[in-house]
Amino acid sequence: MKTIRTGMMTLAALAVLGTNIVSATSEPVKELSVNVNGSAITQAAIFDKGQQTVLVPLRPVAESLGFKVSWNDNLKAAEVQKGAISSYAKAGEDRYPYAKMYKTLGAEPRVLNGSTYVPVAFVDEILQAEVNVTDSAVTVVDEEAEKAPVRTGTISTINKSEKGNISIALDGYETGIILHISEETKITDAAGKVLKPEDLKLGMEVEATHHKYMAMSMPPQTGALTIVVKKSLESAEVMGTAGKVASIAPDQQGTYKMVVEGHGLTTTSPEKVALIINDKTVIVSAKDNKALKPEELKADMNVIAFYGPKLTRSLPPIGVAEKIVVE
Repeated sequence: MKTIRTGMMTLAALAVLGTNIVSATSEPVKELSVNVNGSAITQAAIFDKGQQTVLVPLRPVAESLGFKVSWNDNLKAAEVQKGAISSYAKAGEDRYPYAKMYKTLGAEPRVLNGSTYVPVAFVDEILQAEVNVTDSAVTVVDEEAEKAPVRTGTISTINKSEKGNISIALDGYETGIILHISEETKITDAAGKVLKPEDLKLGMEVEATHHKYMAMSMPPQTGALTIVVKKSLESAEVMGTAGKVASIAPDQQGTYKMVVEGHGLTTTSPEKVALIINDKTVIVSAKDNKALKPEELKADMNVIAFYGPKLTRSLPPIGVAEKIVVE
């Protein structure tokens, strides 16, 4: 959590100052100018004397930070959404959804002159922006947009919601991350050709940038800013099984045969599969994307195995491994 830079002298000074906006209780309040990422917001912030905190207009501030703002008539609340962050502010209720939980911020939203105002703590803790408060101004800086980390990994899951939103998982459960794709996510191949979310396939090696803030689920979730596809698998239809290595052994030809048992990554992927590992099979560590050798694979390892649709009808079915990600 970032620190909202303010002080008791500031709050005390604000408490004795009157101004122009009329609140729901007709008490005079102090107006403060608002600046987001260097641009002034025409709608002023106010000092709420009863709650001893500064409130900012939600819609212009959130939209300036890249959030989509909408009104939920059933909840009677203003909703915000960007990447993995989804929350709402309801007048008179100090209860804000965040990362599948609820936060209390010590202050409630207000509806003034038809607009929803939220405490500056909402901008800090929910919208995840840096906030500075003085006796005359509120300054908000979105540091996440300026500096996003780079993540290299293998697409292990592709999900599509009922609303058509697509998210991908990179690598596995223990070391992976879930990236939510929005209209703002830029997707290209290594040569710079623009791709669509539908072009993303299992087993692809991608390089992604994303917001620093994450929903602290397992694995963590956040919004993708950019996705660059570095390598794709040869098969047009890629199947996969994630689970433990049940057995692995070399044969007389020097190749390895590995049995993986867990769950299929597609509707047609088996829960248990025997895979031939040859000199074309790519083996990498999920932790650092480092290349591994077949002899480094051991029984009971957690792996994600990718292979083509050509499988024998035996039990378990047998195929050729194209890529193995080791957790």
